[in-house]
Amino acid sequence: MLSQDAAYRLDHAVTDDKVGDEIAARLISSTPANPAAAQAILDILDSSDKMNASIAERLYNGLAGDAEGRAGRELSKKINGMVAVLQAKADGNEVLHFASFIGQVAGMTTSVTINANVAGAAGNATLVADSIQSVTVLISDWNIANPANQLTLSAGNGAQVPTANIVLSGGAAASDSNLAPAKAAMGSEPMSADSFECLVHALGSRPAAEEMKAAYNAMIVAVQAIV
Repeated sequence: MLSQDAAYRLDHAVTDDKVGDEIAARLISSTPANPAAAQAILDILDSSDKMNASIAERLYNGLAGDAEGRAGRELSKKINGMVAVLQAKADGNEVLHFASFIGQVAGMTTSVTINANVAGAAGNATLVADSIQSVTVLISDWNIANPANQLTLSAGNGAQVPTANIVLSGGAAASDSNLAPAKAAMGSEPMSADSFECLVHALGSRPAAEEMKAAYNAMIVAVQAIV
């Protein structure tokens, strides 16, 4: 959150209190952990196309420290891009990755399919063979010892007795098909030195510009950390 002085100077620089307040609100400092948390942030923002266009236009004009308005475009790319990243996280279109084992190990003659019931890295499990217990028993013992991370024999003959460990792999954090493109479009670069000097001029205060630069860079780190 910007101080009152920095927020006032930002409003003055973009010549619109609503736009200045929206820019300040988008400078989040913590990473939303799940879609609901991302949506909670979006609920307090004005993520309309009209607001995005206003932010781009007013930063372009307010930070026009060069003929091409590079500073304004740089800042608006991140400040508007963060909304698209939050929207990608909040839409819930995540792909869950479950650990599994398909095949056979020493001591077995036919393939089996074993699946983790819980998505994520927690499902990556190793069934330790002792050349005595069957696949079914190994799974049962695992499930008793790990009630929050159970396994299921989905196919194959569970009566076989393996003499080598069975390793379930492939469990990973959920992925989102539109999240990575949104993060790439936003970009992860911190505020450039040239844009910072334009910001100093626009705000009329180096300390206020330093404060906004720190908040801006923290926002980039927080948003790019969304997975």
